[in-house]
Amino acid sequence: MHRKNGIFLLFLFCIFISLGCATTGKKIDQNKVSQIKERVTTEQEVISLLGAPFMRTLDSNGKIIMVYQYAKIRNRASNFIPIVNILNGGMDMRQQMLTILIGKEEKVEKYTLNDANSEINSGLLNTK
Repeated sequence: MHRKNGIFLLFLFCIFISLGCATTGKKIDQNKVSQIKERVTTEQEVISLLGAPFMRTLDSNGKIIMVYQYAKIRNRASNFIPIVNILNGGMDMRQQMLTILIGKEEKVEKYTLNDANSEINSGLLNTK
């Protein structure tokens, strides 16, 4: 009977850990981004390389802005430990955003890739 309870608790722990993660978008491959050449690569070539963008906007100058976005948030293990989560919890976050400007010639004018890691701290011991 104790073995079954142990297996059940392990199963519940695995479920809680797997629920501690959220992802949006598709991870941006920096090797693929490095293949984009300003004034050479077309919009269709970008789409073939990276897939459909998260957002596509037409600006007031008739230029296209394509945005690719990725974010992953992971709960720290301490969030799932009673009492400890009240004192010291938090999440780790990874964000990537690729912004591509397509000129009137339908070629990449410029692009910017932002890649950031950040922490979100919670709990009584993390207050400032």
